[in-house]
Amino acid sequence: MLIGHDVDVCVIGAGPAGSVLAHACATAGMRVLLLEAGPRLDRSARRALQQRYLLTGDDPWPRDVRRDAFTNASPFDYPLNQNRVRAVGGTTLHWIGMAPRLRESDFRTQSRFGLGVDWPIDYAMLEPFYCRAEQAMGVSGVRGAYDPWRSAPYPMEPFPDAFGDALWRKAAESLGVRIDSMPVAKNNMRTWDGRPPCASSSTCTICPIGAQYSADWHAFAAERTTHCVILPDTSARRLEADAAGRIRMVHASSRNGDAHEIRARSVVVAASAVESARLLLLSGIGNRAHVGRHLMEHWKISADGISAERDFPQRIGFPTLTSYHRYEGDDRSTRGAVRLLFPNAHDPRKDLGAREGLWGRALAAHDCELFGHQRRLEASVEHVPNAASHVSLDSDKTDVYGDAVPRIAFALGAVDRRSLDVGRKALREFAEAAGLSSIRVGKNFYGGAHLMGTCRMSSRAEDGVADPDARVHGSPNLYLAGSALFPTGGAVNPTLTIVALTLRLADLLCAKR
Repeated sequence: MLIGHDVDVCVIGAGPAGSVLAHACATAGMRVLLLEAGPRLDRSARRALQQRYLLTGDDPWPRDVRRDAFTNASPFDYPLNQNRVRAVGGTTLHWIGMAPRLRESDFRTQSRFGLGVDWPIDYAMLEPFYCRAEQAMGVSGVRGAYDPWRSAPYPMEPFPDAFGDALWRKAAESLGVRIDSMPVAKNNMRTWDGRPPCASSSTCTICPIGAQYSADWHAFAAERTTHCVILPDTSARRLEADAAGRIRMVHASSRNGDAHEIRARSVVVAASAVESARLLLLSGIGNRAHVGRHLMEHWKISADGISAERDFPQRIGFPTLTSYHRYEGDDRSTRGAVRLLFPNAHDPRKDLGAREGLWGRALAAHDCELFGHQRRLEASVEHVPNAASHVSLDSDKTDVYGDAVPRIAFALGAVDRRSLDVGRKALREFAEAAGLSSIRVGKNFYGGAHLMGTCRMSSRAEDGVADPDARVHGSPNLYLAGSALFPTGGAVNPTLTIVALTLRLADLLCAKR
């Protein structure tokens, strides 16, 4: 069946960028069509999902292997489909709510450190939208010693330290550095925007009550305005442009076989760094020298050790501390930003290597002896953009619709390797200052599930894909939203910056209506 639509704004992707944008435009009275490749999930089923996950460890989110096919040309494995959720709400359905801001220096890494590129906007331009994003998501926090300036306080006060955080605060004091509370998009001791306060369920990747923000709240609120229609299980496949570069039609297909032809005054691609780049590549739109290029991640390494003092892991269900003391520094021109995180203590049952060969009473004694004594810390490391790290099309493999799948290729340079080494050194210093024994610092790194770049903003058309207002260079009515726009990624979680940039774009679109 062929279905036609005529709307003011067609938004492609219902993650945090697309859902927030749809809500802002629909609230302003614009006719919005919100396309989402994945399904619409029932929020009332969230507790059952949590219980299944706790009992079986099964992935609770719907997966579609044929729709989400991809190939990986990186020299290491990358679990793209484990890291993302394609459904209304996007990957905020299984995040843990960390909502820090990029630092002022992150917008000027080329000018300040000679690395990467400068953003075409600066922190001061985005700061008011950071405040609005914190209000929209319901962020609990307090300004820390290393945090950038802010014009308004957080909506809610920070969560209290977990019991075991005292160990890390003492270690920081002995090192002469500061350690701060982590801002999180969770409701602390109050209802926010209709969502209840946190009940400390200790399974933040599946919040059963909605105390933690997820973008489906904005998507469904947009729908309630009656100006937004959500079209789930529907993938945008091509953007059709006229001779002037204006998008005249969005071609999409639903999993039930329906074809959709969508005409909109404005089209916004908010489909993640991978899928946004893929759609532009499939459509032959955008600066060919930059579409898909400069794919970035936050690379992580971890360390662990044994503490003489017993902790009570998972009594607060999320990390509460972070440190920026190695974010900048005198050597910053030779390596990227490094931030430390302090996750919950290890459960010995998950350390399978140490339990190998044990059974019965010996296994029980091992677990009881180590429970609460295994401590873990993590470093999040900036990935400096480079053209060899990219998303392209793999014409040898197709998805369920017959379209070429995305091929991801991560490349790390010498600067990135130095950044990882700085992270390892910082982890060992902190572990030793905390008095841990049997310290192990990881040699391998892994992704933080924070994909960025591929359609970066630039002042000049030859330097990127979108202009400072997020409009695709050469396409008068085509915009981008989400982390694909990031010229650099710093070492902090991207979601708050995604929402801040989206609110800035929403103001522009609403002013043009």
